[in-house]
Amino acid sequence: MEAAKHDDCGMTRALISSNTTAWCDRPRLLSYTLLGRTGDDGECMAYRVTTNTGLDGTGEGGSEPWSFCYRLTKAGWRLWDQGQG
Repeated sequence: MEAAKHDDCGMTRALISSNTTAWCDRPRLLSYTLLGRTGDDGECMAYRVTTNTGLDGTGEGGSEPWSFCYRLTKAGWRLWDQGQG
């Protein structure tokens, strides 16, 4: 989250899995607030994110709920899935 917020695309891309996207283009992550852990295994986290454009990369930015799910890999924890809800 900090890497994405500070436009560190190299680090952001290193910390995601191949089935999700980095926050390096649109939208740009401006800020975030952790709301809590979710899911049966607690490996997902709910946030309120603020972006410069809509979460689909178009329209106006603002704050919306967003979830990030992580998976332990041989290389360590990686972002595995993300989305609203």
